[in-house]
Amino acid sequence: MIIGNAARAWTALAAAFLLAGCAADAAPAGSGQVPPALAGTWSASSAKVDTTGVTAYLPDDPALLALRLHVTGDSLAMDGHTCTSPQIITETLPLRTLIEETYDASPDAMGVDSPDAPHPTHFITCGSGDIGPSYDRGSWISRISPDLIAMNWFDGVLLFLTR
Repeated sequence: MIIGNAARAWTALAAAFLLAGCAADAAPAGSGQVPPALAGTWSASSAKVDTTGVTAYLPDDPALLALRLHVTGDSLAMDGHTCTSPQIITETLPLRTLIEETYDASPDAMGVDSPDAPHPTHFITCGSGDIGPSYDRGSWISRISPDLIAMNWFDGVLLFLTR
């Protein structure tokens, strides 16, 4: 009986030790996950367009204003594009920097107000799928306020979405 109890205790101890080792090597909780502040459904409220070249859309095009972004803890989806297992890196940047590095236009040319205020910006790379064009560091979403985000989209479009 004593040997049986010792064997069960040793097995439990070994399992706990292995799990602790795995947890030590794992990424910190929440690392690379979709920030909870982005979770929910977002509706396009404005669409700015880079009009320096050929464009498929006009500013505030009804087709763009009909877009809805659905965000959960492990996916982002909009207009037939789905990003699963996203990895996210967050930096604080002004919209001016994002616009000038993403588009061939200035914030003024795109009609963006107050582009110099810094905002938390989430650079998104997808384990599978996509959620917009790939910027150097992935697609991006900038949190302007708790209920307003800006997001790069296809065809030289900058979307502003509200919750």
